Amino acid sequence: MKKRLLILICIFMMLSNITIAVANESIPYNIEPEFSYASDFSEEGIAMVATGGKWSLKLWYILEGAKYGFIDRSGKFIVEPQYDWATGFVESFARVEKEGKKGFVDITGREIVKPQYDWVYDFSEGIAEVKKNDKWGFIDKTGKEIVTPRYNEVDSFKNGIAKVRKDDKWGFIDKTGKEIIKPQYVRIGSFVGGMAAVYKNGKWGFIDHTGREVIKPQYNSVGGVDRIVVNYFTEGLALVANDNRDRNPLFIDKTGKIVLKTRYDFAFDFSNGMALFSKGSKFGFIDTQGKEVIKPQYTWAHFFSDGMAGVMNKERKWGFIDKTGKVIVKPQFDDVFDFQDGIAIVQNDLKMGLIDKTGKVILKPVYDKIQPLHEGLIMIQQSGKRGLVNRSGTVIVKPQYNDIKDYSEGLAAVEIEGKWGFINKIGEIIITPQYATVNDFQNGFALVQREEWKYNFISNPLKKPAD
Repeated sequence: MKKRLLILICIFMMLSNITIAVANESIPYNIEPEFSYASDFSEEGIAMVATGGKWSLKLWYILEGAKYGFIDRSGKFIVEPQYDWATGFVESFARVEKEGKKGFVDITGREIVKPQYDWVYDFSEGIAEVKKNDKWGFIDKTGKEIVTPRYNEVDSFKNGIAKVRKDDKWGFIDKTGKEIIKPQYVRIGSFVGGMAAVYKNGKWGFIDHTGREVIKPQYNSVGGVDRIVVNYFTEGLALVANDNRDRNPLFIDKTGKIVLKTRYDFAFDFSNGMALFSKGSKFGFIDTQGKEVIKPQYTWAHFFSDGMAGVMNKERKWGFIDKTGKVIVKPQFDDVFDFQDGIAIVQNDLKMGLIDKTGKVILKPVYDKIQPLHEGLIMIQQSGKRGLVNRSGTVIVKPQYNDIKDYSEGLAAVEIEGKWGFINKIGEIIITPQYATVNDFQNGFALVQREEWKYNFISNPLKKPAD
């Protein structure tokens, strides 16, 4: 059957003047039987699977009436299907449900935490959040409650501490359950650079990991809060302001000392040693000494990345400058994306291409979409079809697939005529397109569906069974 399908695909490609490279086709090892649902295999070699039940559409698709268990890489059940719900393994534990209550099993299938909670989250740093009677607490991996459920809201542990909310105030606890910072703040930002922004009595300040208010709440705004990337103090300084419209921002160090005073309309935190600012309608950059390395002259600009920053001129064309302000790539593009590992995506007339850091065009802007992938390859899309190029711009696979996923374990999933298969890094077909859907390979196996809602696993033919 597979050989017939391969022949038909090759004939279709010949008629379409498209060539697909086919390696000596590898037949992956299948784990049978098919399941109603499943998770990817964990690092420990365990996957959650569901049997029986029926998929139905409510607000979203749900599987009703199934039983959940766990299998190893040989397909053997280490836990027979018996739970009403389950998840994959995280930190060697999986969540399970019986009669509406949640608990945990370990990789041997032993119930470490009997189903007793209204909700549980995955373990993080050896601690899991649990909910009972509308209150949140924490347990360790023995099932011991290090914090009995008593908080209105909690966050997972990061760097040994977790945010907790009591009524409308936030604080922090450590892994013993001790409140190292009593709930007292209306808002708490993420810890970045060893500090977290805190909001109390209408003002912002900063605390360290011990909960000490290193910088008392005194500012109207903190630059990194509410932005997509929170990066205060990552380069030793944080942006703050007392003006209600964030004008004349200040830069302070971790002691709270004002290092830089500015008279700018707006500014951003430092990135790659440079901070973007605006004066009037023009943008420029200052260094950590406050020197205007690049005078305000651009209509808009990006942060520095990989030593380069995208800048827009008054004609609304984009180019790139280096940290001295030298124009490396003359403004000529309708849009640009940040440099990553020496290359950047550029766009003209809604078509994308690639350039290097000298401005040399690696790929002319003729593609509808470009997306960097793992394994040093880049996806290109043209006329609705996708292919691959390498970082030098050499075409590895001409645009011919309806979709290409990212590489994982040396293989990328490709879709053609509604069927999914896998190719290697030089574009050869390793697993013939034959599946309705596929997941990426993880820990030696990929979760696939031959038909909708019928799941099973295939092994990675590039990996030895012992791998």
